[in-house]
Amino acid sequence: MKPEILKKWAAGQHEEAVQQLVDYLEKTPTDIEAYVTLATFLTTLKDYEQAEELLQKALTQFPENDALQYALGTLYYQAEAYQQAETTFSQLVKETQALDAQYMLAQTYHQLEQNARAMAFALTVQEKQPDQLDANILVGNILISLGDFDQAQTYFKNAHRIDAQNGEAVFKYGLTQLVLGRESQSYFERAKTLDPAYFEKNKQQLIDIEGFMRAKDQK
Repeated sequence: MKPEILKKWAAGQHEEAVQQLVDYLEKTPTDIEAYVTLATFLTTLKDYEQAEELLQKALTQFPENDALQYALGTLYYQAEAYQQAETTFSQLVKETQALDAQYMLAQTYHQLEQNARAMAFALTVQEKQPDQLDANILVGNILISLGDFDQAQTYFKNAHRIDAQNGEAVFKYGLTQLVLGRESQSYFERAKTLDPAYFEKNKQQLIDIEGFMRAKDQK
């Protein structure tokens, strides 16, 4: 695949990059990496229908290709078609046992609120890659969904150790501190500074937990 296409995309010339990649694939229809890249471009642009059509077409030519299957599962996940994502990643895990597929399957089960299943796959990834930031955050998030803030804190502490500038890790560590009755405000202030967009998107979770804690204290 021509590197100038990636440069155009990185420069924000998205339509030009997509069109050049389409033209390239018409001339080079066996380049699997190009299919995956184009599907990634289309998914990023939220053109999910075109991305799915492209990947399904590629899979008719290369039905056993794991990279195409993974791209399809990721597309379904990004489009919030979680049942289809679960089917795709489950098949990949069965065939390959790849950690990235297990991580995405855990993410998918978490979105489907099947957190016991999510935990099994997330812990497998975290145990094999204990210094992976995303794996620690995912295990922590699943534990919060299960109401186990004490155990969740362990994984958010790991995440904070791995990347002290990660706004989600700091915010979620603050949540566990709050529920466990420990100092938490400094973590929320720092999370807001590190990642204001994430803080705004997730502050309702903080408000809900603060309300729960106040109601609990009044009983």
